Amino acid sequence: MRKIFLVSLAAIVVSTAFVAIAEPPEHITIDACASKKAPVEFPHQAHFEVTDCVTCHHTAEGLTLETAADMEVAACASCHAEPEKADTPLCSEKSLKKNPFHIACVGCHKTEKKAAKAEGKDFKGPTSCKGCHPKAAK
Repeated sequence: MRKIFLVSLAAIVVSTAFVAIAEPPEHITIDACASKKAPVEFPHQAHFEVTDCVTCHHTAEGLTLETAADMEVAACASCHAEPEKADTPLCSEKSLKKNPFHIACVGCHKTEKKAAKAEGKDFKGPTSCKGCHPKAAK
């Protein structure tokens, strides 16, 4: 009887742990490519309602909030820190036209800010260096 209880308890703990791990993170610290600037604290959950998962996770075909638990999602740096292909943007680049985060994130934020302004609305997403890379506390 005790063995059945322990096996059942272990199954509950393992399944609960899996569910907790399978949830997309609320915030992500993007620090794998940080060099001179502070790492970026990315509000992952805030983007769930404004864009599709595959917009950023472009190698995870079919990724949605509903499929996330069943898919392995690679971190951006797994491809962009040491790219295998010459045309893959390198995340350690500083340039707005070469860094994949700068291309995607800043580009999208500037587009959204312009659209919001045209509609007479405010846009709160950062569009400057300091907006994503705050100065480190001394």
